[in-house]
Amino acid sequence: MKTKIKIKKFQLLRYNSNQTIADLRAEKFVAAGKRAFARQKLLEEVLFPEGMTAIKAEAFRGCLALRNVSLPETSVGVSASTFANCAALEVVENAERLTAVGPRAFFGCRALKALPFGKSLRRIGEHAFEGCVTLESVDLPGSLGQIGEAAFAGCTGLKRATLSPSTLAKAMFKGCCSLETLTFSESLREIPCSAFRGCTSLREIQLPASLGVIGARAFLGCTALERLELGDRVEKIGRHAFSGCSGLCEVKIPRSLKRLGHGAFGTGKRAEKIRLLVESEYLQKRISRLLRLCGSAGCAEVVLIGKTIEERK
Repeated sequence: MKTKIKIKKFQLLRYNSNQTIADLRAEKFVAAGKRAFARQKLLEEVLFPEGMTAIKAEAFRGCLALRNVSLPETSVGVSASTFANCAALEVVENAERLTAVGPRAFFGCRALKALPFGKSLRRIGEHAFEGCVTLESVDLPGSLGQIGEAAFAGCTGLKRATLSPSTLAKAMFKGCCSLETLTFSESLREIPCSAFRGCTSLREIQLPASLGVIGARAFLGCTALERLELGDRVEKIGRHAFSGCSGLCEVKIPRSLKRLGHGAFGTGKRAEKIRLLVESEYLQKRISRLLRLCGSAGCAEVVLIGKTIEERK
C-alpha cells in the first residue's frame, strides 16, 4: 500500500500506510487530527515534526502495535483517548514537553513503564493513566493545576509517587496496590475522597503540616499502614477514611481535630484497637466522644501520652 497523507490547513487529517514507522519530520502541520492514525495495525513508531503543538482525540485508536512515539521538542498537548488502549506503547519521547493530558489519554497502556513530566504540564484529565499496570513511578510537577478523577487508578505496578501540586484528585491512586512511597507538597490542604483507597503496600506516610482535611475513604483498605502522625492543622477526617486499615496501630491526634466522619477508623470491633495518641486530658475526652458518635469506638481507643492535670500541678 502506498503511503497516503492528508494535510489541510496545517492539520494532519489522515495517515494511511502499511509501514511500521511513520516518519513525519519533514511534513508541515501543527496538529494531528482526530483519529488521524486510526486502525493502523502495523504501525510501531511515529516521529512527529517540530512545531506540532497538539494531538487530537483518538488519534491512535486501534494502533495495537504502536510501541514508540517521538514528540517534538516544543510544547504539546494530547486530547481525550489519544493513545487509549495502545497496549504495546512503551516509550513516549520528549514527554517532558507535554502541557496537557486529556481524559483517558493513556488509558490501558499496559506496557508504559515511565513518563517523565516537565514543568510545563498544566492539566491531567480523568482516568488519563488508569490501567497503566507497568508504570513504576510518577513525579508530578508543581505547575500542575488541574487533575482529573482516578487519573492513575489501577496502576498496579506503581511503587513511588512524588506529588508537588497543591491539590490532588478523587480516587487518584485508587487500587495502586504496589505503591510504597509518597511525597506530598508542603502546601497540600486536602487529601480527596478515595485518593489512596486500596493502596495495600503503603506502610508509613509523612503528611504535610499544611494538611487540613482527610477525605472520605481516603486510605480505606490500606492494610499495611502502621503509624500516622497528623499535623496541627487537621480539622476533619472523613467517613471511613481509615476503615479496613488492619495493620494500623497508632495515630497521633492534634488539638485541631474537630470532626470525625462515620466509621472514620472503621466500624464494629477490632481485637487490637488503634491507639489514638493525645497530649491532654481535655483532648482525650473530646476525641473519645467523637469516636462514640462516629461509630469507631470499637476499633480505636484514645491514649493520653502527655501529662495529666495533677502531674502538671
